[in-house]
Amino acid sequence: MPGERLQGWLSLLLLAACLLLGGGQGTLGDTFCQCLALVLAGLVLWRHLHEPEARLPRLAWLAAIPFALPLLQLLPLPDFLWNWPEARAPLREALAAAGTTPGTAWSLNPTASERAGLWLLPAAAMFLSVLGLGVRWRRYLLYVLVAVAVASVLLGMAQLAGGKDSPLRFYAITNVTEAVGLFANRNHFAGLLALCLPLVIAGLALAVHRHPHEETGRRLLRLLAGTGLVALLVLGIALARSRAGLLLGMLGILLSLPAVLGLRSGQGSLPRWLIAGLGLGLVLAVQFALFGILQRLEKDPFEDARFRYAGIVAEVAGEHAPLGTGLGGFRRAFEARDPDPGSAYINQAHNDWAQLWLEGGWPGLLLAAAALAALAVAGWRVWRRRAEGHGPQASLLLRRVSWISLLLVSLHSLGDYPLRTSAHLATFGLLAACVTAPRLRTVSDTNGEYALHAA
Repeated sequence: MPGERLQGWLSLLLLAACLLLGGGQGTLGDTFCQCLALVLAGLVLWRHLHEPEARLPRLAWLAAIPFALPLLQLLPLPDFLWNWPEARAPLREALAAAGTTPGTAWSLNPTASERAGLWLLPAAAMFLSVLGLGVRWRRYLLYVLVAVAVASVLLGMAQLAGGKDSPLRFYAITNVTEAVGLFANRNHFAGLLALCLPLVIAGLALAVHRHPHEETGRRLLRLLAGTGLVALLVLGIALARSRAGLLLGMLGILLSLPAVLGLRSGQGSLPRWLIAGLGLGLVLAVQFALFGILQRLEKDPFEDARFRYAGIVAEVAGEHAPLGTGLGGFRRAFEARDPDPGSAYINQAHNDWAQLWLEGGWPGLLLAAAALAALAVAGWRVWRRRAEGHGPQASLLLRRVSWISLLLVSLHSLGDYPLRTSAHLATFGLLAACVTAPRLRTVSDTNGEYALHAA
């Protein structure tokens, strides 16, 4: 259908744009991604209204929930509510001394809160679009995600070879001694590689699973190619020297094994091949990058500034409760309580959940609790299901590994801020749609095999 093709190509363009241009914060690339997301969302909604076969499932309303908070924070409040948080009294006094009065909006910085709402557009547009696309387009989107991740590892190698002044580092403020790929932050780079690991492992499992009677040589080549990708992604995490990325990567591999071993193979030999192949890939990757990993892990993780500042973030959040500062208000609120001003530039809390509490107040906590509950419910649903046959098994495996990747992003957000980049937001929307889609349509190709098998 022409409408679905246009939607599919726009989805691919949005994902590629976010991955290639959205690795920093506040760049022109992010603005381009947000504009493209508006176009895609408009097309999806138009098709929903005018094409019966393109109607979105009921779960599509979930895309609107994150926008509720920034929209509420732009509304005016009566004085008694505006003055409720204890941190606002000295602010009002300071403004009165300067001969002015604060605004009446819930947010202390309405412009920043408005921009925060716009940042959500890539995730929402990708989620809505993927819900309405068939299996083949979802497979293409996952191909693009993994391909960009692999290309980023190669770029990271070139960055290290070029040294601190390498022109291949695309952001002015970045980690100059580690591989960062297409990101400004090495941890965000490593996080993307880690969430791709379950997807690659699933692809490897399906490639072996759908050819149970293939000759040993060809099967071995498939296995070596898949384990090579796993090894390359793990090597990329090591080159980033990211503790969080390394832990998330190992967790992603371990959680993927039960999902993969649930596949029923005609010859019953799939588990042994996969375990041997994944083991070989991990040994090779760690062997090549062992020195870098050990060098990074020599440092005490609790010496990291993010842990020293966690208590202060909690105190500031309590002072601004129950309303919060408004989305985008973290930096100014933190600067007022920074115990060592000027020693470091703290633009984010390095904990998305804590920052959501500080900026969103009690409604932010409610939104975080709803997100975690949705993740738990989705996980319970996909892991309790059983499927028989090639197509249903492939569909279920895709749901499970997508859920694992979402879990990794949620855990990563405990010690960093991946979901404040367009790249991770678009990826999150894609994975969320793969998990929550009510039913994946299996499409047969010319060989009678299911298109989803290669996802």
